[in-house]
Amino acid sequence: MINVNKIIRRRILSLQNPWWTFRLLAAIILLSACKRKMVVLKSPPNYNFANPEIMKLDNRLKEISGISWDKKRDVFFAEVNNTGKIFMLERDTKHIINEASFGEKGDYTDVAMVDSIPYILRNDGVLFKCVTNNSGDWALVELAKLPNEENGFETLFYDVSRKALIIIGNANAKEDEDNINAYVYYIDSIGLNRTPLFYINKRKIRQLSPRKSSELEPTAAAINPVQQKIYILSSSSRQLVITDMNGKPEGVYVLIPGMFPDPTGICFQKNGDMYICNKGGSTAPIMLKFVYANRNDKNVSAPKPMYDFSKPDEIMTLGNHLHEISGISYIAGQDILLAENDEKGEIFKVDFKNKKDDFDKLKFGGHGDYEDIVHTDTADYLLISSGTIVQVLTKNGGITGTREFALQLKGKNEFETLYLDSSGHNLMMLCKQCTHEKDKVRSAYRFDLATLQFSNEPVYDVNLDIIRMRLNDPAAAFKPSAAAINPVTGKLFIVASVGKLLVIADKNGNVENVFRLDPKLFNQPEGITFAPNGDMYISNESGDGAATILKFIYKP
Repeated sequence: MINVNKIIRRRILSLQNPWWTFRLLAAIILLSACKRKMVVLKSPPNYNFANPEIMKLDNRLKEISGISWDKKRDVFFAEVNNTGKIFMLERDTKHIINEASFGEKGDYTDVAMVDSIPYILRNDGVLFKCVTNNSGDWALVELAKLPNEENGFETLFYDVSRKALIIIGNANAKEDEDNINAYVYYIDSIGLNRTPLFYINKRKIRQLSPRKSSELEPTAAAINPVQQKIYILSSSSRQLVITDMNGKPEGVYVLIPGMFPDPTGICFQKNGDMYICNKGGSTAPIMLKFVYANRNDKNVSAPKPMYDFSKPDEIMTLGNHLHEISGISYIAGQDILLAENDEKGEIFKVDFKNKKDDFDKLKFGGHGDYEDIVHTDTADYLLISSGTIVQVLTKNGGITGTREFALQLKGKNEFETLYLDSSGHNLMMLCKQCTHEKDKVRSAYRFDLATLQFSNEPVYDVNLDIIRMRLNDPAAAFKPSAAAINPVTGKLFIVASVGKLLVIADKNGNVENVFRLDPKLFNQPEGITFAPNGDMYISNESGDGAATILKFIYKP
């Protein structure tokens, strides 16, 4: 990078020379022209694209091509391309609660719910109604065939005010290069009107767009019931276009690929909450929820974070005994932390409250790559990086025995994370990096404390793409080094030293929030645990500085 100020200082005495003056001005103009134009990406009114709730969908929905909200059943309906199937999704978890075949496989592109009846659109412009027979089986009844358009139809939604289905073309009609046609099907009266109901002007969309993109090709649309606006998605041009109820464009918003890899469906609930689904492609399909925020409501305020990760409430600096601290666990009722030192078969009792550096310790074994520790009422459990759990039995302050249990997993695998699940009956072991994951997920395995047996298959996977989407960083690293269940919220907190991240997920590993950790404060976070009141402790190995334990008070 050329330092313009340095050039000016160096040549200030030569400005009497016209030739140097010309060269200097030319350099300044050239550098100014080369500056990258900054584009500020905005969210639609009353929404925040930077703060979605991300839900991983079942892999059966990998080719999801449309969603609709059924307010009577209080569920979502999803249509999957080329399967001839429709799926019913539970409102909160988005788990599949029912699926049904409605006909032959075909290029079905969208679904709309009207009085709990699904209407299906096929790419060639054929509109269907789903009906059930006496046996409860689904079947399609053809309603209408739309006029032929160049690239077919992918967008169907219901307009309550018109009591009609609206179908938007995927590309402009051949006779009109500037407009996209929208057709109407009146359900209870005349049926299809072959004359377009309205036109969407692409020239106006180009004018409103904050940056240059390919032409709008609608892949999904829905009416926002609060704003009474039409929201139109375009996967190819990465745009969300908002129009009035007659298709007049009012705003264009950029869809970042990391957050919207392939947006193919959109719907709204009555309160304005917006849902956008994305096809899976090479990853799992996802649904994004954006909460509608009524900015005119003075009683509505942004939720405050539970913890301030930039400012710990207390810090304890550790001495040489725990220079390589690699795991901590809270002992309820004693206000004591158990800790273990990597590569030493010793358990330490840490009096964090009084910040005493004189630790009681128990020797349970020889040298080993010990990565985490969990305390239970009956035993202490330590994790070896290869995937082995060491059970340490104690009585009256002394060790009465140890046993080892190894996870039989092929390939090269590394573990640093062990935690007690919310039931208190199982230990969960989370891969730092395992061969089968191919850097797409982090897998969790269950160790049943009653049977002392491992699960043969992963209990859940943490999706790395969702973490990267949250950060808008496709290269973000996430290698878990510790985890614990927050006893107040029931959420899973995962710390990653590699990547310097803290991920909050539900108990099934579905990512809900991702926070970057300041390396100056979290030089090497390797342990996390909670007190019963929600206070959080995170331990750092020394690295280039001192080993520490940070306390963050829970702020509900």
